[in-house]
Formats: sequence, structure tokens, C-alpha cells
Amino acid sequence: MLKFTLNRRYNGLQLENSIRFYACGVLETVNEYFHYMGLTSHRKTAIEALSSLLSEAMDRVVNLMALSKSMAPILCIDNLDMEERIQLASVGKQTRTFHGTWGYLHIPNNDLLKSLNPDELTLDAFHHALRQVASLDINPQMFLPTSCPSDDYALVWKSQIAWVMHKYVATPTDKRSMLPLNPPSIEPISPKKPVIQMLRLMDESDNSAEGIGQVMDSLQRQSGLEPDEFFGRLQLMDADLGTCQIFNAIRMLRIPSEHCEHSLNSILMSLGAAHTLWNIAHTILTHHFGNSNAMDDLGVWRYLEALGIPPEKVIQKKDFTKMLDYMEQVHEATIWYCLREVMGKHDEVINEELPVIPTAEWNEIVEQCYLCFCTHDARRQAKSAPQLFNLLNRMQDFST
Repeated sequence: MLKFTLNRRYNGLQLENSIRFYACGVLETVNEYFHYMGLTSHRKTAIEALSSLLSEAMDRVVNLMALSKSMAPILCIDNLDMEERIQLASVGKQTRTFHGTWGYLHIPNNDLLKSLNPDELTLDAFHHALRQVASLDINPQMFLPTSCPSDDYALVWKSQIAWVMHKYVATPTDKRSMLPLNPPSIEPISPKKPVIQMLRLMDESDNSAEGIGQVMDSLQRQSGLEPDEFFGRLQLMDADLGTCQIFNAIRMLRIPSEHCEHSLNSILMSLGAAHTLWNIAHTILTHHFGNSNAMDDLGVWRYLEALGIPPEKVIQKKDFTKMLDYMEQVHEATIWYCLREVMGKHDEVINEELPVIPTAEWNEIVEQCYLCFCTHDARRQAKSAPQLFNLLNRMQDFST
């Protein structure tokens, strides 16, 4: 603070605070007070700094999207809705909602690019691969698990059971020889931090055919390329399910077209990893949720209600993290019940202090729980009992 007061060049902390205050909507009066205290810079200084950062970011986007690159960076976009709520509305001051699109460039790793053949990353190679898909024979067995059990999946199951056992049921005497609490590493990805460059916030929304066309034009302008240059090479894009459907619909409406910027045949729009996992998890939860209006229904809603979680808020597809947390809590509660069943302690009082048992016995309980409730043989033997069969199927789905 003293250095900032004596010399304006020592303004790193103050400039960061002023930019953060401006982005978060802090009143200028509050910013002026902190500026007087030497904790922030002036509001005009923050705006000039943002303008400088914007120019630098735009130049970087142009350099990354240059035609000299062997492969165009992956474009990731998603819709963004922001509401500016006015508590005391008046003339000229009303609650407003911003519907736009945000995105970023994902630059592939250099080691990955070196391992690929540049001739197979061209637009002609992409179209040639698509033509071969028409004659591809799709066998349903490609999407089904094999009949033989996977050792890796068994270790994942046992680690989940061991985690619940150690957290809620009992602890072993010797933790060095206990079954691992963490699942094994299966095809780990590179831990290197990806290179990501944010794009400028777009005023166009991707939730309509007209909007997705405007988004594509905005991306082309930000890239600094001409329309025939931007749409004339293979461009990979990630988006959510709705955006992919709208994009494919507008592309079908523009067929046939000889202009690349009109046909959009050079763009491959696919689901992002986060949206794919979101849809899969939501489908699993919806399938096992049950009917909360039927008191004889034993779906997931009953477990959520017993855990003090409102079931109607979990099924809403709004917060992916909370949805997974609630599914994890239901899964842990089910495993806890199975462990108590194996140990034969359903009638005993639950104590907050966990008992300590021999490690060999602790490991044996985990193994027995896996064999009784988590294997294919256990599900096959439970077909005669519908309630138990549904429970084991839900545990199988939630374990993934």
C-alpha cells in the first residue's frame, strides 16, 4: 500500500482488485473508497487495463487460428444466460437478461500432434472417412461389455466398498495391509496443463438456427481469417446436445451448396466430454429415480428423502456437481446397508465412534460384500426377487 501510494508503478495488487471489482459489479463508490485506502486503482485505470488485455487476447486468437498451423485449434462453445436484477424497478431501470455464447480455444498438445499424420488431418481425409461410414457394419456387440469379468472393474468396486467401510462402519488395525481405498489407474491421461485461450464473449445465442449462424460468423471474425479460409479447413468443435442438434439441422437445410461458408461441411460438431457425462449421469438417475407419488415405490427418491435431500431438486438438470454428489451419497448409503447385512449388525445401535477390527476380518467383509451384491452371479441369482434385483442393478449403474 505504501509503495502504491509513493509510486504508481507498484500497482499489481491494486490493479487486480480494481479489475475484479469492476467484473463483479462493485459500485464505483466502493471502489473509490478502497482506492483512497490504497487497495485498488482508479476505475478508469481498470477499464484501460481491460482494453489492453482484450487487444492482447484478440491478437493471440488470431495467431493461434492462423493457417500456418498443421491443425486448427478445437473450438469449445456453450450458451450463457446472465440476469441483471433490479430490486426497485423504474423507468430506464428494468431487470435485463443477457443471452449470449462464450467459448475458448483448446490447443492440442505438441507431443500429440507429432504422433499424428498431417495428411490425415485435412478436410479431404475427413470427407473420405465420412463416405466410408455409410458402408460400415455396426454390430450391437461393439457397445456391450464382454462376458468375462474385468479385473479392473472388480478393483474399482472393492475400492468403493472399502471407502464406505473405512468411513462409516469400521477401521482396520493395520492400515498398511488393508484393501486400497482409491481405485486403480486405468488408462490415465496426460497430467499436463492444456493450453486454453478464451474467446471474446459473443452477443449471439446458439439456441436457434439463426443464432448458431451468427455465432459461426462471430467465430470467423475473431479468427482474423476470411470466410473461405475459416470454413475451408477441418474445424473441430465441442458443444452441448442442443447446439449440436441445431447445427446439424441448419446444415441439412443448406444442402446442397458449393460455398464452404454456407454449407458448413468443414465443421465437425461433437458433444463435449462434460456434456456427455452429464447426459449419461442424468439418464442413469432418471431411470432409477422412481415415482415419488407412490408410497410403495423403492426408487432413489426414497433414499434421498431419508437422507434429508428434497428429491424434486435432484432430478432437475441444473447443477451437474450437486447431482453427482447426491448420487454418490445414495450409492454410499446402499453400500453401507450391504455391509451391515454381511456383518449381521442391522439390529445393533450405530455409534459415532467406529470400532477397530483386525485387518484380515476387515478385508474379508469387503470381499464378501463384493461377492454377495456386486458380481454378475449375484445379479443373476437375484432375478427371482424383484426388489433385490433392482437394487443390485442400481448399484451397478451408480458404481460407474
